[in-house]
Amino acid sequence: MIIALAFVLGSFSAFSQLNRTINDNGKDILYGYCTREALESNGDGWFKTEYNSYTVKTETFNFELPEKFDSVQVFMGTWESNSRREVPRFCKIFDLDYFKDIPVTFICLDSKITVDVLNVDDYYVQFLPAIVFYKKGEELCRFLEQPRTESMESDIMDLMERMQ
Repeated sequence: MIIALAFVLGSFSAFSQLNRTINDNGKDILYGYCTREALESNGDGWFKTEYNSYTVKTETFNFELPEKFDSVQVFMGTWESNSRREVPRFCKIFDLDYFKDIPVTFICLDSKITVDVLNVDDYYVQFLPAIVFYKKGEELCRFLEQPRTESMESDIMDLMERMQ
């Protein structure tokens, strides 16, 4: 009984750390761990606008590749222009059936690129967004600020091909 109560209380504590909003330099921003739903409803509609206007380049992908990464962490700032552009695009790509089983964790940082739920320095995050791909707990690669090739789809496909 005591163990069950401790688990429930611990769950409430973790839940209270989700989807928090803070005031940073006079602007309300998401801070800490957040859900995609919180991003979608944040602020002035930037997420939905970018998400709806983006067309995924599905022809870029080889959906027959058996190996793929098994988790992704997205370090971002809801106040920051690159995050406001790239994160909705990333989400639209990850809405494809091929990627739906891959868990994505969103961590929203303040304008100093810090957060109180983890030590950002341990993750070597200096630029936003930082989208980090993992396989069995090991970092495979990360995308910083914007795609390094012509599109995020091409960058993801390059990663997947290197994993084979």
